[in-house]
Amino acid sequence: MTAINHPVINEFLKNNCPNYEVVCEDIQCQEGLLEILKKGIPDVLVLNEQLSGPFDKKKLIDKIRQIDKYFRIIIIVSKQDEEFNNYLTAKGVFDVLVNEQAEMADLIDAIDREAKVVVKVKKEIPKEVREELQTLKTLLSQKPKVIEKKIILEAPPKIQRQEVIAITGAGSVGKSSMVTQLAVTLAKKSKARILVVDLNTEFPSLDQYFGIPKEPQTVDYLIGSDKNTCLNYMVDNIDKGRFDNNVFDELVIKYKHLDNLHILTGNYSFYICQNVLNPDYYRTILEKAKALYDFIFIDTSSNLFLDSTQFAVTHATKIFFLVEGTYASLRKSLSMLDLFTSTWDVRKEAIKIIVSKHNEHSLDREVIKEVMGSYNICQFIRQDTRHDFYLNKNIPMVLKSLKKDQAQYLKILEDFNYIKRRSIFEKLFKTKLQKIEEKEIKQFENSNRKEGAKC
Repeated sequence: MTAINHPVINEFLKNNCPNYEVVCEDIQCQEGLLEILKKGIPDVLVLNEQLSGPFDKKKLIDKIRQIDKYFRIIIIVSKQDEEFNNYLTAKGVFDVLVNEQAEMADLIDAIDREAKVVVKVKKEIPKEVREELQTLKTLLSQKPKVIEKKIILEAPPKIQRQEVIAITGAGSVGKSSMVTQLAVTLAKKSKARILVVDLNTEFPSLDQYFGIPKEPQTVDYLIGSDKNTCLNYMVDNIDKGRFDNNVFDELVIKYKHLDNLHILTGNYSFYICQNVLNPDYYRTILEKAKALYDFIFIDTSSNLFLDSTQFAVTHATKIFFLVEGTYASLRKSLSMLDLFTSTWDVRKEAIKIIVSKHNEHSLDREVIKEVMGSYNICQFIRQDTRHDFYLNKNIPMVLKSLKKDQAQYLKILEDFNYIKRRSIFEKLFKTKLQKIEEKEIKQFENSNRKEGAKC
């Protein structure tokens, strides 16, 4: 029996596993599941922890166990949760599949695992060997669920290449907004660990864009009302000689909406900016960050005379330079880019241009490309009238966006080597929409070939 509120697994088991008797259609809600279980108990129930209904996930398990304490339950969860796993173990639920890590084969193995161990022999086996075999069979019959649980929860190997990405450009082109949208988009689409660093040491603002506090939540001492930010606490710990990976992890802000995204808030003190901060601190912090994260996004100031701006640009593996679609912005940008390449020795190939706030009054795309010459323009970002609304609400715009809004940011990230976040359903089947889109694309390509043949 399946109770997942998603019919694809139910259909897959019916069509591909003739040894299984799937007793009903996929159950869509908690109340329906409980009613059906009262009429008959299956050998195995495949359950989604997020099955819709009035109960939380623990209460649902409790309700099921009130009907029958012993039948097997395989539960699909959205993420690893040690406390919930302990609760499940106490309720006799040992098979836990993590949605984004499990394959269909894992589910089938979990269902099949109750088969008895059979040892076939053709001649007499010595007594001590028989005893060892009996012990092995006993262990396998009693403990297979716990062994399989460890296999299911094992994290996939990390294969993506590490990137340090600097977001830079002239003033008021939308750098902080861009770094926020890119980091959130990547965090939603990947399994990578992502850090956003606010190195705009003159006018930091990422805490406002993400809607987070400036101060790290784990520190129990203050260094000054305008100094209590992640960056300044890290500098303080470096000076005191107690800065390591554990301290780094304690001094960043964990973003509550995405567990793989952390933010390092910037410096709000002009005194510290002028008299304390220097590249040695930035270098120490970046090296620690590289040991903990796959992608590090760095927001910068438009002030080229700040050490923080030069450090970010010269230590990045990728540089996204923002411009607006006006002659004034393009002229200013070309002067800055000339400094990057001729004085700071930045490779032109590492720089990608993003045209932000593009609208009907901006310069034509071809004109912008001509003015920027040999620089690679990777994307035009539409001006969005909702930007101020989301900023005032302290919500990254792409956190709750339509697919077409996210698509323009995904275009920028398309050459990033990251592992995509996929659910167990996406691993099994393509959606109808995807199939329709693929069919339309194929028809479009075929018509183009015919037109080309006619020409």
